[in-house]
Amino acid sequence: MELRIAYRHLESTPSLEEKIRTKTLKLKKFFRGKISVDWVCSVEKDAHHSEVTVSGDHFKYHASSAGENLYKTIDGALQKLARQLEKKKDQVTEKIHKSV
Repeated sequence: MELRIAYRHLESTPSLEEKIRTKTLKLKKFFRGKISVDWVCSVEKDAHHSEVTVSGDHFKYHASSAGENLYKTIDGALQKLARQLEKKKDQVTEKIHKSV
């Protein structure tokens, strides 16, 4: 897993990077093989934004979240991403069972 973290208009902190790394490791259960995870954390006016993009050989998923707390936006983006992955998994499972 390749992880890249970018910050816009804010400074990096060790606790923030550690939270992103630990949360990103939980995504491994959804994927096999080589994946690339790109995080962008930013502050615009009074709102914090987190965006995550997960890409691999044949897929690309993106989720973003905004709010007052950067840590909550990280969790929100991961929840949105997990919902996308579960939905895709259900679609594939349904398609397999229909063809049998």
